[in-house]
Amino acid sequence: MSSRILIAEDNDRVAAFLETVLQRGGYAPERVADGIEAMQRIAASMPDLLLLDLRLPRLNGVDLLKKLRQSPKGKSLPVVIVTGVYKGERFAKAAEALGVRHYLEKPFTAGTLLHAVRDMLPSVSGEPLSVHLYKAFRERFSGVCRFGGETKAVLSFLHGVPVSLQPGFVHRDFGDFLQKRGLISADEAAYYRSRGEGRGDTLVQLGCLRYAELLQETIAYLTSELVEAFTLPPMPAQFQPAEIPAGMQVLTLNVPYLFYLGYHRSNDPALEPKFLADKGEQFVAPAEAFYRHINFLSLNEEERLLVKGMDGSRTLSQCLEGRSEVFPFLRLLQTFDMLRFDTAAMDVVPPADMPLRTLFNAVEDEVAVVADEPLESFTDLVEEEADDGEALVDVPQVPQQAPQEPSGLASSVRKTFEGMQGKNYYQIFGMEQGRFSFDRLKEGYFKLTREFGPETMMQLSGEEASMVEEILSTVTTAYNTLSDVVKKERYDELLGSEKVGLGQKGDDIFQAQVQFQSGKVFLDMGEWDNAEKAIQDACNIVPQNGDYLAHLAWSIYRNPRNANSRAMLDKARQMVNRALTLDRVPSAYAFKGWMLFEAGQDALAESEFNKALKLDARNGMARKGLRELMEKREQEKKGLFKRMFK
Repeated sequence: MSSRILIAEDNDRVAAFLETVLQRGGYAPERVADGIEAMQRIAASMPDLLLLDLRLPRLNGVDLLKKLRQSPKGKSLPVVIVTGVYKGERFAKAAEALGVRHYLEKPFTAGTLLHAVRDMLPSVSGEPLSVHLYKAFRERFSGVCRFGGETKAVLSFLHGVPVSLQPGFVHRDFGDFLQKRGLISADEAAYYRSRGEGRGDTLVQLGCLRYAELLQETIAYLTSELVEAFTLPPMPAQFQPAEIPAGMQVLTLNVPYLFYLGYHRSNDPALEPKFLADKGEQFVAPAEAFYRHINFLSLNEEERLLVKGMDGSRTLSQCLEGRSEVFPFLRLLQTFDMLRFDTAAMDVVPPADMPLRTLFNAVEDEVAVVADEPLESFTDLVEEEADDGEALVDVPQVPQQAPQEPSGLASSVRKTFEGMQGKNYYQIFGMEQGRFSFDRLKEGYFKLTREFGPETMMQLSGEEASMVEEILSTVTTAYNTLSDVVKKERYDELLGSEKVGLGQKGDDIFQAQVQFQSGKVFLDMGEWDNAEKAIQDACNIVPQNGDYLAHLAWSIYRNPRNANSRAMLDKARQMVNRALTLDRVPSAYAFKGWMLFEAGQDALAESEFNKALKLDARNGMARKGLRELMEKREQEKKGLFKRMFK
């Protein structure tokens, strides 16, 4: 049975985020919004853990915690504190005196929260999913793996590669996954489960998916389910082997890349210091296993540069200098034994007996052309032209190579890219707004994504490769908009007339709105990098929008990655000021107030909060800022917090 976790948090959006993270982690969360209700719930039925915000109405979290520790029933209740107010080591130590080991200051990541919860709850029998997956992959296991716990999932393997899952960790099954994405109806999903006995080819028989589409969606389902399962608590697993011919292979999941995604999804910051303490001062170079797995990955620029630096002449700490987001990738390299470590510098050893053609993730060095001598002038080889424009002397010309015609593939990419310009989302899929067909939408989406998939990208470079990226981005955005009832209605309203199409003003505004709303959701969830990227996209489209710019500044300012960067914090402050010159929006005043408040400029902060409330009396950021200002003043006068923990 899942552990019960009581969330005592009065901010509804924060509480919803905590609830979602815990549910995905395999726990059973419950929510209360004030201290009295939390005490009543605990008295009625003791939870396994309390997730406690210190600022609660009716009974604050500090008093609640003290009352619990004075009660025989609540004396040993595991508690994790989450707070956005009482920050600093002295508060954490005061809480530690009351039996609190994990004192989380907002904002924090989902991985940090799950690590704290798992540390406080009794250990669960079993291992994390990543351990089971790697064991099967390493041993080239064929058969089924039955997981215990709540899901009762059965995962089938073929030579170490997952090939099927029933039921899912997140979705009920493959049919549920397709139904929620709008690719099959409820009746078709029911037929798939009953008459089709859960066989994917049933959906081809029904005409729901073409066979190529079925393969594509099967891989998407397996990948998404297993990546999400990286965040689940440890679970027992029973492996039942089966005899499979040695040469048999099914092209399904890319297992190294699955781990790459899973470690990014479930990144646990607590693991990094220990790893660096063990390996940080050792020299690092690729191991033989590095060459067996690296081409299965698609790395970002920071990770590729890290790989380039691991040449045996640097320590791991030197390789990591200035790179803050690469630990999940480093964890993958360690899991798959892709690195060699030594206390002294060492040479890079090429793979033995392996005719390696290329490394897809290699960083290409720029080729510099240096002229040791001045370039020779050829003007003396040609006579000046006569007055009538004819040359007096025929000069043998070196035949120049005619520009190459673009290949058939490159020509197709250019034709498709140019054909999309000026079209709205309906026209991309060959439809009119008043004659929408979901079947045609789905057919057009799969046709374009198959034609310009990863295989196409690998054959192109330069401008054509960029065009493919833009084509896929546009097609995906168009499909996601038209397949969602709410988004489609908003898009239809925005179209209004026939003037709106790709690259037109109305469509740009719509895209900016979508990106901005996505960014605000990421801000609420504390996913700062995603928030910054989404809101930056909105600002790129509509650069003169003060509200967009203010939220972008806030995402930069709040990102823990920028906490020690004076340049980035100054940039955020300048952005807020720039936003206020564009639009006098409440959000900009509120964000500026918080920046001043945290810099200790209380009087100026109060002024900015009041300006925000004058424009919008319901602005939550400004109201919260004023509350904390008043509380801070009360604490300074009376030493309230000190007496509470005494």
